[in-house]
Amino acid sequence: MTLVETVLALAILSIGIFILVETTARCIAVVRQARNYQTARAVLDRGESEHPLRGTNSVDDNKVEPVDYDGYVYSRDLQPVEGEKKLFTVVTRVTWSERGSDSGEELVSYVYCPNEE
Repeated sequence: MTLVETVLALAILSIGIFILVETTARCIAVVRQARNYQTARAVLDRGESEHPLRGTNSVDDNKVEPVDYDGYVYSRDLQPVEGEKKLFTVVTRVTWSERGSDSGEELVSYVYCPNEE
């Protein structure tokens, strides 16, 4: 009877430890993802401050080629809005790669550029 009780106690203990390890791994993954998105937001703010978007500039002056900030890549592109003159859709991206998978965030807004024909 004592051996059966011991084996049963070990089985219950091992299941409990497995659940704790799995939960810890998931929590660490959530913290890592939150850190990545917070860093991406900081890179977006840094890119916007170093390359401000101005409606008085031409479209080419507002475009930003990919710039690397410690593994996070900031870029901005402007596309004309169909049927509207001088109005452009602004797509700002921050991308990063971790463990072989690419992730990113994209912010879409509009800008009026009066200097464009």
